[in-house]
Amino acid sequence: MEERIKTEETEKNLRECHEVQQCEARPRAAWEPVPAGSFNVFLLFNLEAAWDEGHCILALGPVGGPFETYSYYRHSTKLEAPGIMACLRDPMTFAALEQASGWIVHGEPGNWWNEHVNCAIALTCDEVSFNGVRAYAEQRRRHPGTYNLVTYNCLTFCDDALRAGGIRLTTLSGRAVRTIIPKDAFKDVDDVRGARPFQAWKYWFPLGEPPADGLRTIQDAPGQDKPLE
Repeated sequence: MEERIKTEETEKNLRECHEVQQCEARPRAAWEPVPAGSFNVFLLFNLEAAWDEGHCILALGPVGGPFETYSYYRHSTKLEAPGIMACLRDPMTFAALEQASGWIVHGEPGNWWNEHVNCAIALTCDEVSFNGVRAYAEQRRRHPGTYNLVTYNCLTFCDDALRAGGIRLTTLSGRAVRTIIPKDAFKDVDDVRGARPFQAWKYWFPLGEPPADGLRTIQDAPGQDKPLE
């Protein structure tokens, strides 16, 4: 009974997020020109991770070029535990991510897995802002610190990284992004300051078959935990 209810909640959230994406995605005719030398900041969402509470991943790179990911998480079910930073095995472009329908190879050396991100918020910014975001992310990568489910989680990390570059996301609810459950953030974010929406702004990646690369896959079965150990 409990599993069925959880599955229904997950499927409902996926439908709602997809509906928001279809409503808020900008048509190609509305895409703003991107100045030469601009950079991308992406928030990638795995809506079914962490017992279906969602997980947010930061991705950074030059417009049209390869990006790197910064995925802050923990190996524990405790409220607080040592933080870990997962990154891409190989840098990829956003076009490649779209072609792969959201599948990425993620982890750390010696511990790689296939992971599916359901959707993304796409931003573009200048070099000064980008360098601020990247410097914060790289510092946290070198010194992961302590993950706390309430006070410093994956979305808190992403929000702090953006703020380090002078970028602020605004929400429909008026709440600070850092106070929102990751699975709800994609729906609630409605605009950005200090950067600009990139092309369609909100993207959706339908779930397909994982890559046949021999790596383990974090399951996307609704209502089931996706352990990283």
